[in-house]
Amino acid sequence: MPVKINLGNWGSVFAVPSCIVDEHLRIASANQLKVLLFLLRNNDKNFTYKELGDTLRIHEEDVKDCVVFWIDRGVLVEADGALVPDSKVNEPKTENEAQAEKPKPKVTVSRPSKPDIVTAAQRVASDEGLKFVLGEVESALGKPLSSGNIATLVMLYDTCGLPAEVIVMLVNYCVSVGKANMRAIETIGVRWADDGINSVEAAENKIRLSIQADKNWSRVSSVFGLKNVGSPTAKQLEFAQKWIEEYHFSDDMLREAYEICVNTKGEMKLGYINGILTKWYKSGIFTAADIQKNEAKKPSKSKKKSDASYDIEELMKFDELKI
Repeated sequence: MPVKINLGNWGSVFAVPSCIVDEHLRIASANQLKVLLFLLRNNDKNFTYKELGDTLRIHEEDVKDCVVFWIDRGVLVEADGALVPDSKVNEPKTENEAQAEKPKPKVTVSRPSKPDIVTAAQRVASDEGLKFVLGEVESALGKPLSSGNIATLVMLYDTCGLPAEVIVMLVNYCVSVGKANMRAIETIGVRWADDGINSVEAAENKIRLSIQADKNWSRVSSVFGLKNVGSPTAKQLEFAQKWIEEYHFSDDMLREAYEICVNTKGEMKLGYINGILTKWYKSGIFTAADIQKNEAKKPSKSKKKSDASYDIEELMKFDELKI
């Protein structure tokens, strides 16, 4: 009679690094463990944050926080845009590898580190300012905060030094401009901290300038006929601010510069448009009539092209700037 071992559920298994239990189990949340176990079980596949969230019934932003948690601890790594387990997380280092790691220089992290969930919970329990922030943010976002969300807010409060009132203003601003997610709140909050926004007055001024910058770009993109432009880049906001608030060009002149660019280059290039508008500004050309007067001043068609209201050769230096 043939005999075999009845493995039952053990017939299909996958490996979990021992460090998960030894080092991280006490501080990892249920969602963080759920995301990690799913990725370990499906280590031969690639997933987007949305796919992970839909499968595990976790909000997409919370999935991102979970992934960052494991990346920060060296359990997951990003490889060619995919999230994969670090195959060396449990391997003993050779003598040569250990020696190579000793002189490793200190690396500057591009963003502040978040506290673990235990530390974050302790800080909230002991600080009335943080309790106020959490209540206001939950009300503004219209949903309970995850442990990852709370850690982000504690980081903005403790590490970045943003006052409670400023954090609440930041979140309400993000909600008002359609960025009601913790990733955007974190990014803008860190930027505010770097800019020294540490008072209600400074926050009010920052919000006012940000709203005006968005309006400037909205006006420019509308004049140019751009659709689905998404979130503007810093350079786009800079150009729009210059053309509207510094140069004070009308919509007609913005459109004229746009059409000259497209007719000349075959596509829209903001750097090229900026060259045209800067040339006009310095030459005192602010209307279509000014352009005509400038053209009329030319003694003959043989006059150098540099006398035109926009100088093609001079603007060529903007050709490499693609926005």
